[in-house]
Amino acid sequence: MGEIRLGKMHLRWCDKCNVPVLEQPECSRCGSPTREAKLTPPGDARPAFKYDIDRAKALVDKQFGPGCGERLLPDGKIVLLNKAPDIDRMDEVIVDGQVIGAMRFHLANGDKFLLRPYSAVVLAPVAEKGWVKVDPGAIIPIREKKASTLAVGVLDSDPAIVPGDDVIVLTDPQEAVSVGTAKMSAEEMRKKGARGTAVKTRWVVSGPEVGVLDGRATWADVIEANAEVIQRRETEAKEFVQKTVRNNDLPVAVSYSGGKDSLATLLLVLEAGIKPTLLFIDTGLEFEETRKNVRETAGRYGLELVTENAGRTFWDNLWTFGPPAKDYRWCCKTCKLGPATRLIQKNFPKGVLSFIGQRAYESEQRARKGRVWRNPWTPNQLAASPIQKWTAMHVWLYLFSKKADVNPLYSRGIERIGCFMCPATDLGELRRVKDISKEYAEWTAFLSQYAEKKGKPKAWRDYDLWRWRRIPDSVSGELGGVQTDEGPKTSTVRDDAALELNTTTGYNPCVEGVSSEGVFTRPLDMERVANLLNISGPVTRSPDGKIAECPGITVFSEGPVMIRGRTEEQVKKRTATLREIVLRAMGCAGCGICVARCKNGAMRLEGRVVIDVNICTHCGKCLGPCPVVAFRDDELDI
Repeated sequence: MGEIRLGKMHLRWCDKCNVPVLEQPECSRCGSPTREAKLTPPGDARPAFKYDIDRAKALVDKQFGPGCGERLLPDGKIVLLNKAPDIDRMDEVIVDGQVIGAMRFHLANGDKFLLRPYSAVVLAPVAEKGWVKVDPGAIIPIREKKASTLAVGVLDSDPAIVPGDDVIVLTDPQEAVSVGTAKMSAEEMRKKGARGTAVKTRWVVSGPEVGVLDGRATWADVIEANAEVIQRRETEAKEFVQKTVRNNDLPVAVSYSGGKDSLATLLLVLEAGIKPTLLFIDTGLEFEETRKNVRETAGRYGLELVTENAGRTFWDNLWTFGPPAKDYRWCCKTCKLGPATRLIQKNFPKGVLSFIGQRAYESEQRARKGRVWRNPWTPNQLAASPIQKWTAMHVWLYLFSKKADVNPLYSRGIERIGCFMCPATDLGELRRVKDISKEYAEWTAFLSQYAEKKGKPKAWRDYDLWRWRRIPDSVSGELGGVQTDEGPKTSTVRDDAALELNTTTGYNPCVEGVSSEGVFTRPLDMERVANLLNISGPVTRSPDGKIAECPGITVFSEGPVMIRGRTEEQVKKRTATLREIVLRAMGCAGCGICVARCKNGAMRLEGRVVIDVNICTHCGKCLGPCPVVAFRDDELDI
């Protein structure tokens, strides 16, 4: 995965206090110099809670033997996590100011702890499992040339090793040489005369000195060590809040989600001497813990709570639009944007200044935003973020310093607070949601019914592949031989059913500009649709022929569509064009009216109209009055 840089990397470490320090070259607690903690960008590190630490210990024990987890993560050391880019969930584990390993969720095999030199050195003397012992002659090429461990150099190994295991390569006196991935089973690498790569080297361990620190610390020590930077950040944010309020004669609110960022924003607004209205959009997909946190937060600070509830909107639209996906987020429009627009129009008809806990480190789109902005779909709302340039550690240390009551879901292994089944959630976290959420049962029941009716393969449910309309190659690759494509269709929708298009349009916070997600009410003939889609622009198709795209438009064979544009007007125009194209493709009567309009000779009749893609200039002049479209307009819901 490539690096994603969303802002400056602020995490540093004081070796004397053995605590993280943000930004500063000196520790506020002891005055000692700090050093950079090297993380994978974007470097948005956060505290590891007890659940996270216990999870890491259990993984280490499972892979390397009982007691190894406690040896690697002893009580009394500050532990951080840093979410790194990967196919699914991967959290780097930071101890003593460095990445000591990573917890990675493999889509097919589940959680695994990936070693780094630090963890290899600590575990080498005690590991009962996951070790490979090499001949002394192999040490120099491994360490100096980063060579892989060859089977010919293996003296012994844990007999339970299988290909894909993370292993420590050792010398005879139990000293770590490297860490890597087993490419052979223990039986294969120990066989007399074996040839080939036994362990592919990932990290070389140059010696026993890898920066293991003796010092223990508490979170109170961390707060003290960061007192100056947190005070400076708090002061600047409060001044921003006060200035923004002075410059805009509007009622003040805080958009509250029940998450850490919106809680920090609320406290900053209160500290600035302003008592805001608390706004909460209940999407109908919230955790009960979140709803409770919202009510308690409003009561704790004596704030008026204004809510808008999407009710059963999500569930009522599921059979129309199908499951939402990372690349098909119709739910954001119906369950969040719609209620938010209603709330603001109803309660703030003349406008509102809403402080929002948005941070640049959350996504590339948010990083490109300014600190004050307007959502084109809620024009009465002026939004502002006091914590736009804060990292997660800034937020957590601020909340810890205020002894704030945060949503308990964070301490139970949930990284981000939002809809319980958000398709943007990693599979690793969804598994945790299933374990702790009462809300998930209804979603599981729907997925089973939908998969049966639509002929989805078993993997679609087992690996939550509903999260994509177009499954990435990286996901298919990690699942190996698992069937990810669809089985025989068992849909109850008749091929001659009325063709209708249902859409939902709005500003998309996850992409630049405006988007519309929709679905035709029956499967599409993709040969026909892809051919006529050339009217709108050059068309590309997926290898299996089930997806067709042209600029700003994506069409799936099952019926879902996505339309994107810079403005609402552009999206509306593209939606209308797509509607006309699909109706023509599916219902062409071969009258030839559109053929006569094409001045380039790119259209011909073969029973039905066909476009010669080598001649078509995508000018769109063939669009216009058409018997199919004129007679079917009343069936459409745009």
